Amino acid sequence: MPTSQTTVPGRLFADWPPIEQVLGFCLLYGAACSFGQWLMVIPGIDVTIWPPNGVVLAVLMSSRKESWVWWILLAALGELVSNYLWFHNSISAALGYIAANAMEVLFAAGIFQGFVRGQNANVGTLGKVFTFLVVGVLAAPVIGATIGSTVSVLAGKDSFWAVWPVWWLGDATGVLIAAPLVFSAIQAARNGLRPTPLQAAEAGLIGLSIILIWAFVVDQEEAYAFPLFVPILWAAIRFEITGTALAVAFLLLVIGYFSRDNLVPEDIPRFASQHAIFQILLIVLATTGYVVAASVRQHRKAMEELSKANSHLEQRVRDRIRDVETAHRQFQTMFENAAVGMSIINPCGTLLRVNPTLADMLGYRTDEMENRGIDSFTHPDDLRKSEEARLLLHNELQRDSYVLEKRYLRKDGETIWGLTSVSCVRDADGAISLIIKIIQDISARKELEATRQMLMQEVNHRSKNLLSLIQAIARQTGADLPKSFQESFSHRLHALAANQDLLVRSSWESIQLEALVRAQLAPFGVRRGTRFSLSGPPIQISARAAQGLGMALHELATNAAKYGSLSTDAGRVEVRWQIDELGFTISWREFGGPEITRPPKRAGFGTTVIDSLIRSTLDAKVTIDYAASGLTWTCRCPEKSLHM
Repeated sequence: MPTSQTTVPGRLFADWPPIEQVLGFCLLYGAACSFGQWLMVIPGIDVTIWPPNGVVLAVLMSSRKESWVWWILLAALGELVSNYLWFHNSISAALGYIAANAMEVLFAAGIFQGFVRGQNANVGTLGKVFTFLVVGVLAAPVIGATIGSTVSVLAGKDSFWAVWPVWWLGDATGVLIAAPLVFSAIQAARNGLRPTPLQAAEAGLIGLSIILIWAFVVDQEEAYAFPLFVPILWAAIRFEITGTALAVAFLLLVIGYFSRDNLVPEDIPRFASQHAIFQILLIVLATTGYVVAASVRQHRKAMEELSKANSHLEQRVRDRIRDVETAHRQFQTMFENAAVGMSIINPCGTLLRVNPTLADMLGYRTDEMENRGIDSFTHPDDLRKSEEARLLLHNELQRDSYVLEKRYLRKDGETIWGLTSVSCVRDADGAISLIIKIIQDISARKELEATRQMLMQEVNHRSKNLLSLIQAIARQTGADLPKSFQESFSHRLHALAANQDLLVRSSWESIQLEALVRAQLAPFGVRRGTRFSLSGPPIQISARAAQGLGMALHELATNAAKYGSLSTDAGRVEVRWQIDELGFTISWREFGGPEITRPPKRAGFGTTVIDSLIRSTLDAKVTIDYAASGLTWTCRCPEKSLHM
C-alpha cells in the first residue's frame, strides 16, 4: 500500500508564519533598526542600543519552535538591509554580526520558553520577569557580545575589550526595552485591547512628567536623575508591564532627542561615559519597573481571584440562606397544618414548640402547652413506660427513634390514646440537642380494639358453654358407651378450648408455637420441666395451623399418658421444631416408656388427628415410627403453611 510522506522542504514551508504576521514583524524590525540607528549619537561607535534583538526575542518567545527558523531568516534579511543602508560593513563582517545576534536570541528564547513551559510566553509574573532579566538581559547578550567582538577584531575594526562592553550594554538595553514592548503589542492584538480615553490622558501625563524631569536633569547633572523613578513606577502601578515598557521606551526617545544637540569633539569621551551611565540608569529603571509591574499584576490577579471566590462564596451563602428560608417556610407550613400532633422538645423534656393540631387534641392553646414538660400531659399510669422508652435515646446504643402507644390527659380530664413517634437530633458529639415528637390520636382505634376484644371474649365464653353443653349431651347420650370414650371425648374438647383461649388472647391473628405446645402439655406436667424437653426457635403460626397442631399435640400427649412414656414415672418426651431450607419440621419423641412390641392393629380417631388431619391442614408429610424404645412422630411441611 503506498504511503504519503512529507518531505523536509514540505515540512519546513508548512511552518511558514501567516503573511500578516510576517509583515508586522518586518515593520517592527525595521522600526527597531531605524530607532537603533537614530540613537547613534556617539561618533566612532556604530551602535549604542540595539532594540531589534528584543523584537526577535519577543516574537520567538511567542511562537512555536517549528517556525523559529523563518523568524531568524527574516531577521537576518532585515539586518542585511540595515547594514546596506547605515553601517556599510563587509559581507563577511555583516554575516558574523548576524550570527552573533541569532545565537543570542535563540539561546534566550530556548531557555525562557523551556522555563515557562508554553508557547504563549510573557513576562506577566515575577518568576517570568526574573527569568527574562537573568537570561534575556544578562546572560544572552554575553553570547552576542563575545561573538560580535570577535568578528570586529577579525574585521580589523577595534580591539575585543573596546567593543565587548559597548556591545553587551547596547544589546542588554535594547532587549530590556523592546522585548516587553513587543510582548505587550502581541497580547493587545490577540486580546483586542484598546486604552480608554481616561487611560490615554493619564499616559500623556506620565509622558509629560518624563520630559519635564529629563529637562531638569539636562540642566543639572545626572545625579539628579533619581526623580525618573516616579513616572516609571507610576506607569508600572497603573498600567503594569505595558505601561512600564512604554514609559521606558519614551524615556529613551527623550534621552536620544536631548543628546543630539551641542555635541563638540572635545566632549566625546565625557559624553560616551555619560551615555553609558544613562544606559545603566535605563536598565535599573526598567528592571525596577518590571519587577513592580509584575508584583502589581500578581497582586491584582490574586485580588481578582479572591474577589471571584468571595463573590462565589457570597452567592453560595445567599443560595444557602434562600434554601434555609425555603425549608423553614416549608417546615412551618407542614408544622402548622399537619393532620397529626407535632412538638419540638429540648433534651430535658420541655416543650419548645407545639402545633395547633396537638394543642386541639389535648384541649389547650399552643402557648398554654409551650415551656411545660411533656410528662405533665402524660397519663400517670404511663409515665414509667415513657421514661423507659426515653432511656433508649440515652443509653449506650444511642437509638435515634422509637414508637410508643400511651395515654395522654386532656385539659378537661378526659384520657386519649396516642401513637407517639419520637426521633432526636444529635450534635457533633452525639449528645441530643432536640427531640421531635409526632402524636396521632388513636383513641377511636383503641375503642374499636376493646370492643372487638370484648366481643371475642363473649364468643369464646359462649363457645365454651357450647362445648360444655356438647360434653353433657355426649355423656347422657353415650351413657351406655365405655367410660374411656367419654373421657377421650372430654379431653379433646378441653384441648380445643385451650386452643380457643390462646387464639382469643392473640385476637385470632397468630400465636407463638412454644406457647401453643406448653398450653397443650400443661395438664401433663410440662410446667414442672422434668418430663418434657422443648426446643426450637421462636415461630409465629396462624390460627388455622395452631388448631391442627394443638389437636395433634393433645392426642400425642394423651396416648403417651395412657400407653407411652408418660405412663411410667421414668418416661420422658422430647418436642423439637425448626425451620431450614426444606421447610418446617416438628417432632415428638418418647423415651423410657413401656417397650412397644408392635404397632396398633387398627387406626382410631387419635391416629386420624395426628396423621390425616395434619396432612390436610398443613399440606404436610407425617411419619410415625413405633420403635421399641418409644414412639417418634414427625411432621414436615412448607414454611408458608404455618402462615395460611
